[in-house]
Amino acid sequence: MKKHALHAAFVVAKHAVVPMDLVAVDVTTHHGAAPTSRRLYSFLSVGWGLIADVDIESERYRSWGNARFALMALVKIAGLYASWVAR
Repeated sequence: MKKHALHAAFVVAKHAVVPMDLVAVDVTTHHGAAPTSRRLYSFLSVGWGLIADVDIESERYRSWGNARFALMALVKIAGLYASWVAR
């Protein structure tokens, strides 16, 4: 922990600024009669969220071994394709 704090202080003192990608994701939910939409911002890749979802949701299929990741990824991607509208 001490090492990280020292490094962070050095970067701030040196003013070592690096450009960072920012992702905007528009999310529309259909609860009730009228759909609501909101914009979410992320500085990490949206793909990492998909990987985390696959990992967490595949826990119930742990007995399938590593195949559970591939199968759950296909399920998640198919579900995203069916529910998301690309612009």
